[in-house]
Amino acid sequence: MYYIQELLRDPVATLTVILLALPGRMLAMSMHEAAHAYVADRCGDPTARNMGRLTLNPLKHIDILGFLMLYLVGFGWAKPVPVNPRNFKGDYRKCDLKVSLAGITMNLILFLAGAIVLYGVMGFALSGLPEVSEASFLLTYPDERAFITVADGARAVFIDQGDHYVYWHLDDLLSYAPYCGEFVQMLWGNMPYYLFEMLSYFVQINIVLAIFNLIPIPPLDGYHVLNDLVLHRNLYSSARAAQIGTVVMLVLLFSGALSSALSFVVDGAFSILGSGAGAILGALGVL
Repeated sequence: MYYIQELLRDPVATLTVILLALPGRMLAMSMHEAAHAYVADRCGDPTARNMGRLTLNPLKHIDILGFLMLYLVGFGWAKPVPVNPRNFKGDYRKCDLKVSLAGITMNLILFLAGAIVLYGVMGFALSGLPEVSEASFLLTYPDERAFITVADGARAVFIDQGDHYVYWHLDDLLSYAPYCGEFVQMLWGNMPYYLFEMLSYFVQINIVLAIFNLIPIPPLDGYHVLNDLVLHRNLYSSARAAQIGTVVMLVLLFSGALSSALSFVVDGAFSILGSGAGAILGALGVL
């Protein structure tokens, strides 16, 4: 109920977050489902295409309740793409595996593409900042409003706020780049900040969707992957199994275990990307 609590506490800020996250979330969910439809069609099943689901139009994919739940409790869903395995050409289990992995693969591609742009923006922002020696900074106020110097034994970015300085260590800026919109806002102003936040939410939702759908619980894609590769049971779980899987996911969600697990994996992914981005930017002479 995070958004409800925040909406009551600060409605303007919460509505701003909702609006900034909206385009990325709609695009990520739509492309996930469109990827399922495209691969199913390529495997010989035109069911989704005939029902108008082979499209990026979010109105064809978004489930209203599932989308609202994404904001209310952090757990949501889109309309599942209809697939008829009887239409598959060739090995039906391989086709099911391809269809199941399509949405996850699409979200991973979007995540990496968005992350490249995001870290590119961060690298561009940092490349324009002058270096100031630690000794000079301690003795005099630099002429530049924003600069890079050493703080607590590590390189950091300082931004003059008039009556005080705000600073971030470079390692933190890169490792937690998607969460560093405040840095962009202080450096460039509100409009670049809003665009950066939209990109950040897009990157975050794609990695979350990819990881979430890999969970091997019916009716998620991860169950199909596990089933096709290991279990070799019927392609689609029974209605009872799907209901049990949904209950398990709700328990994981409301217990906080799901959020904690997703946060751990997502933060780890950003940390790895940040280290890689730092190495690349260093090799290019940006940092």
